[in-house]
Amino acid sequence: MSEAWPDTPAATDLFAADLLAGEVALVTGGGTGIGEEIATAYADLGADVAVASRNMDHLDPVAEAIEERGQDACATTVDIRDKDEVDAMTETVVDELGPPTVLVNNAGANFLTPFENLSANGWRAVVGTILDGTAYCTMSVGEHMVEQGRGSIIAMGATNSVDGAPFHAHSGAGKAGVHNLMQTVASEWAHHGVRANTIAPGIIETDGVTEAAGGSLPEQIMEEIAADRFGTPADCVPLAVFLASPASAYVTGAYYTVDGGHNVARSPY
Repeated sequence: MSEAWPDTPAATDLFAADLLAGEVALVTGGGTGIGEEIATAYADLGADVAVASRNMDHLDPVAEAIEERGQDACATTVDIRDKDEVDAMTETVVDELGPPTVLVNNAGANFLTPFENLSANGWRAVVGTILDGTAYCTMSVGEHMVEQGRGSIIAMGATNSVDGAPFHAHSGAGKAGVHNLMQTVASEWAHHGVRANTIAPGIIETDGVTEAAGGSLPEQIMEEIAADRFGTPADCVPLAVFLASPASAYVTGAYYTVDGGHNVARSPY
């Protein structure tokens, strides 16, 4: 077994400091985990950033961190399962920061359960957040991008959307729908200059993932990951920056896996 792979460097060590200058980014689920890391990285690289979720207690510290980096911030609560709330969120961002040029559909929901124990309410809660929420945010923010003639939409998918995963029927199905949605949006809105791509994390060690797993991630899963470590939110940041930036001007409808090689055969060495 090889030694664990190193941590992903900070965005400021990888990209030009003004790479995202002039961009207005909206990150749903931006108060914790992957969303928080992406939001602050965008601010580090010159973007004004809005963060949204259902809990303002999570959002306020992130907005303060964005402003400490010298960028304008907006924090707004939203239940992305409600289209009216999503439209209100979008208008708040437009009023405070201007029309978004980058949308990161990061908000999600999950809990582990065998499919035979999954209730209709449980299914609706998770699929409604993941798929309906992504669709509603894309509709609402995308309207402004189409009007501007440019924009980058990034959806946080998951590797279980392709391979399936025990106890993840609801979230896997929702994420599979998100992947298809981004490809369709990429096709339909290409002539408007709007791009849409998916980042599919594998096992990323966040508070939410750990809680969904019952308090800790099973160590035996590590044996299936070529990188010899679980992922961190920072591992998802470089792709999120790339897809928000002019560097990906010719990239749309793509699907990027960030899973440390969990989707390939384990190295025999």
